[in-house]
Amino acid sequence: MSEEFQALQASPPMLWGLALVIGFPIAVVVLSELIHRLHRRRRPLASTLRIVRDLILPVVAVERLLSRVLEFAPDSWTLRIVETVLGIFAIHAGLSFVNDVIFASAASGTWRSRVPKLFIDLVRSILVLIGGAIVLSTVWGFDLARLATALGVGSIVIGLALQEPMGNLFAGLVLLFERPLSLGDWIAVDGVTGKVVEINWRSVHIETGTRELRIVPNSALYKGSFSNLSRPTRMRTEVVELGFSYDDPPNKVKQVLVETLRETPGVLLDPGPLVRTIGYGDFAINYRAIFTVTNQEALGGVRDEFMTRIWYTAERHGLTIPFPTQTEISLDKADLDRRRGVRPEGLLRDFPQFALKEDVGDDRQGPRSRVRTYARGERVVAEGESLAGLHLILEGEAVLTIRDRQDSDVEIARIGRGEYFGEQAILSTNVSEVTVTATDDLVVLVLDTDHLNALLDQTPRLARELGGLMEVRRRSAQLARKATIAG
Repeated sequence: MSEEFQALQASPPMLWGLALVIGFPIAVVVLSELIHRLHRRRRPLASTLRIVRDLILPVVAVERLLSRVLEFAPDSWTLRIVETVLGIFAIHAGLSFVNDVIFASAASGTWRSRVPKLFIDLVRSILVLIGGAIVLSTVWGFDLARLATALGVGSIVIGLALQEPMGNLFAGLVLLFERPLSLGDWIAVDGVTGKVVEINWRSVHIETGTRELRIVPNSALYKGSFSNLSRPTRMRTEVVELGFSYDDPPNKVKQVLVETLRETPGVLLDPGPLVRTIGYGDFAINYRAIFTVTNQEALGGVRDEFMTRIWYTAERHGLTIPFPTQTEISLDKADLDRRRGVRPEGLLRDFPQFALKEDVGDDRQGPRSRVRTYARGERVVAEGESLAGLHLILEGEAVLTIRDRQDSDVEIARIGRGEYFGEQAILSTNVSEVTVTATDDLVVLVLDTDHLNALLDQTPRLARELGGLMEVRRRSAQLARKATIAG
């Protein structure tokens, strides 16, 4: 045994072979366990150790096998290629270690966390080129002076050929250091509005509202101008211009538009909406409605909802949105009345229980009933709000809700064509006990107090029906509140 051990000591290749057979698996196991622990603790150094285990350690083992065990000549091509690969992997691991220690582990808000990734990648590429030159000089014996001269001449040629890409590259670096935009920001450039989804070496990718991907070169953003719709705050203020008839008083128009904006879902109340009179056009008085939403993504839906509600609001308040025409039309009063269609009282023919047998009062004092239209989602009357009269549904559907002690809406009923609400109008309090919201485009006929009192005198059965309905809805509201409290 002692003779075999002495022979082994006298044979370095055998010692290196034994060291590789035993040491390589042990090193792999130790590094794997260390990587697992660092990964579990979310330490960035795990990526560097993974490079050492997967790349450097196997190449080191091959280099030792060739140079010490198989005793390849130092100037052999096989050994030089392995040493070159080992040098490149060592540079890669060293740069990864520096990145993990300095940048990847940087706390949020520090200067290290604000260094652009593109700049880090560029510096890393330059260092890799320098390290590669040193490896070539060390392993292959290249003259660095001649290599630098060749690279200098070649870089001029390459620079001229890649003038535009290099311009985009350095423009991208300036943008990343200046940070006028970030991922997720909405920008407007060259008439296109979109969300920034990627920033790379050459360009900025923005996704438009129509799901198109627009590629904008970095140099175009650097040299030109663009608007960042997400700075200094993500809230967006929209301006909508509208026109109303000269017959509509401006103060009334502005009041109606502000109320419509306040009731439109998504419009912020702080800052509150504004309406301004901006000029007198050829066929209308022009107004500018100004409102704010939480972000650019919500703007399209909120604008659509507001523009949809404008028609119903104008119809309900007797406002006129004129056609953009300059044609002069002369109409006498009789022709105008015919164009307005059926008077509200004529609509009661489909609901004889609400029609008066004989007309009472003087029409010159104003109509006893009027038609109002509401858009889907609009509130018709709020809980605790004064009632204009009994509301008879001609078209559409509405939901009746109450507010519980947790200040949440609780549904108590849904009503449709031929049904009515606002029965509290017969009482002296004349206040609604429920909130009524249109669940579909809604058309209601509002019967004022005089008409309603005349109906009650004419049809006592209607008074009993209204009283019974009030009692049913009152009990439904009480049960809903009790159920909410119990729940």
